[in-house]
Amino acid sequence: MAQMATSTPDLPSLLARVERLERQYHWLKSEVVTEKFALVDADGKTRATLRMSDDVPSLNLYDTYGNVRAILRVSAEGTALHLADSETRAGLVLKVGEAGPDVSFFDANGKQRLTFDIARHESDMPGLIMLDPNGTLTVVVRALEDGPGVCLFDAKNPDGNTSVQITMGSEGPSLVCVKDGKVLWSTP
Repeated sequence: MAQMATSTPDLPSLLARVERLERQYHWLKSEVVTEKFALVDADGKTRATLRMSDDVPSLNLYDTYGNVRAILRVSAEGTALHLADSETRAGLVLKVGEAGPDVSFFDANGKQRLTFDIARHESDMPGLIMLDPNGTLTVVVRALEDGPGVCLFDAKNPDGNTSVQITMGSEGPSLVCVKDGKVLWSTP
């Protein structure tokens, strides 16, 4: 039986191989360039992805059932963090953009129902906006420069022409009732 010749690599040859491998895989130490990176758990289920979509980077976090539960996105419009319920479309969105920061709440059907904001177009005044299940504006509460204001809108008249407006200004309280765009009653 012929014996196979085996050779043991010498030290210089091993060093050369290691140096070549280090040069070849140096990028692993510094950065990975890809459009999508997935993090999986011990069972192989995707639990997080970091990806580019339409030139917008996003980090998506998944629960153990594969449902998206959180999304962090950074776009030209601003930064947003979406937190979602796993069984319904309920959730909230924290946003910071050109219009200012806001937090919006969504019902089980995914309809926006409540927003807290600091509106830059209103001189950075904080506000609360409520919408009915159809997305129609119903209540606006805002801290205005000379006092707070509350406006109640008729949901059956979505153009905003029918409302009750209550404000507390430097001149005292004010109440205005509007129907179809015409003032019905006001005080003082």
